[in-house]
Amino acid sequence: MITKIINRIFQRIKNFIMNLKISVKIMLFYFILLIFSISTSSFLYQNIHSSIMSDKVSDVSIQNLYSIKSNIEATINNVNNYSKVILSSDDVQNSLRNSNIDLDTQRKVNTYLLKLIDAIPQISSVYVFDNFGNKYAVDKLTTKNWILDNVKKAIWYNDVVEKKGGYILKLNAGGVFGKICDKNFVSLIRVINDLNSQKPIGILFVNILEDSFRYSYEDMKYNTDLILLDEEDEYIINGKNIKNLDLEKIINNAEEKNSYSTVMKIEGREYLISYLKMDIFNWKIISIMPFNELSRESSIFSLIAFVVILVNGLLIFIGSTLIARLITTPIKNLLRSMKDVENGRFEKVDVKTGNDEIGKLRDGYNIMISQIQKLIDKLLEEQKVKRKAELYALQAQIKPHFLYNTFDAISSLALMGRTQEVYDIMMALGSFYRTSLSKGKEIITIAEELEMVKNYLKIQKYRYNDMFSVTFDIDERVIKFKILKLVLQPLVENALYHGIKPKGANGHIYVAAKINQDFVKLIVEDNGVGMSEEEINNVLTRNEKNDCSSFGIKGTVERLRIFYGTKDVIEIESKKWHGTKVTITVPMVEEEREDVR
Repeated sequence: MITKIINRIFQRIKNFIMNLKISVKIMLFYFILLIFSISTSSFLYQNIHSSIMSDKVSDVSIQNLYSIKSNIEATINNVNNYSKVILSSDDVQNSLRNSNIDLDTQRKVNTYLLKLIDAIPQISSVYVFDNFGNKYAVDKLTTKNWILDNVKKAIWYNDVVEKKGGYILKLNAGGVFGKICDKNFVSLIRVINDLNSQKPIGILFVNILEDSFRYSYEDMKYNTDLILLDEEDEYIINGKNIKNLDLEKIINNAEEKNSYSTVMKIEGREYLISYLKMDIFNWKIISIMPFNELSRESSIFSLIAFVVILVNGLLIFIGSTLIARLITTPIKNLLRSMKDVENGRFEKVDVKTGNDEIGKLRDGYNIMISQIQKLIDKLLEEQKVKRKAELYALQAQIKPHFLYNTFDAISSLALMGRTQEVYDIMMALGSFYRTSLSKGKEIITIAEELEMVKNYLKIQKYRYNDMFSVTFDIDERVIKFKILKLVLQPLVENALYHGIKPKGANGHIYVAAKINQDFVKLIVEDNGVGMSEEEINNVLTRNEKNDCSSFGIKGTVERLRIFYGTKDVIEIESKKWHGTKVTITVPMVEEEREDVR
């Protein structure tokens, strides 16, 4: 009992919704969908935000340090490559080999080094010392004082020698210069070997200001402070925005880790401290970022936004699918039926819908289809009768037209006393009409049509002797196909009487039959006087005021159009005094057609 009541209520609700207007259905559905989507998205956002915020921000911070690390390594590698350029310079090599240097040599070397540091912004100065106590120096700031009497006394000298041409990095050149400026610099130090003997002939210092390393993190947000330490935990870059930072604790917490992040409270504020060790140089990068700012505008927001958009998108997609099925399914059925109309099939459509706009459209469409089908059936029957009558009338006119012209040829030969030729013509005429009559058939093979044309031309040859010549170009594959009777003979006759004869000189007629895809092309071409554009239009245009001279070809055009039901069955190409080409294109048919479309 309860189930029946629920089903009845459900059915009533369903019927009520189905009978609503489409616009009301869409508004109701999307309102419910919107409420559900917003509620679900808010719930997911709150729970996900609280659970993964800290971990995600820490990961992003470490990734930033890796990016800074890559930039620092790229800077040093770039400087290293340019130091190799200095080592291989002929001027530098030659000057370091000699204990005595003149002013010209020193000027050349200094000019070379000056151009180099001008071209490379990361390099602030270059110093070269040979084994004889000579020095070459260029500096963008102030030239530094050398405090050792011999470079071999430097505490790092053995380390750089052991590198065998490789380089070491030392903060502020490892203390070999006197008082330096307020800004730190990192010195890339390497031995200069003789390119010929590979023996050490000097020491190279390439100095990089700390500002070059600051560019590695200048795009970081949230007032981020950064500390860069060398292998001895000396400051290369000292963060000055955060005071009372326990640097020793941060380094000790790292232990053997390459990287880690933690939240520390400094002067009452929470900061995200991230640590990364650079294994190549044994340097350390430490970033200090305000945690509160990160929590408001961290990368997790992008994730949440993506999840919200994804969920909403899925819900809208599902809703759109349901709406599409509700509305477009009956419309698709109507469209499918309309497509059938294009193909000549008129069928009623059965669309299951309520008493809405689509239902009324369905009923109106079905009534329209029914009425159209009746009208078309009636019209087709009338057209069929009319076209048959036109076809038979034209065929009745074509046959005597040819016969009159033939008798005219026979009469001319008889008057000239050429009895043997009259006999031959009569035999050809008999053969022509045996094929032409074809036991009353109007459809014959192309082979039979070509035979009639040959007999006709044989008759005309007796009358006009050498006035014309003929070439047949026949694809043997086409002769078995069917065609409307007496279509080539009128065209050949037109080529002879209206093309070649008015020319007053010998002419040529070309007859061809070829296959073109699913069609047969029949061609009659002459090199006679040709036709003007107006004459071509007169032949192709159905005009009751027909010229007797063009009746044969005009009648043929009309017969072809009526029989095949298209205007494109025949094409005429001609130019005055340049001949005429007539092309007939018909489908390949092996069985005889009895009807007329």
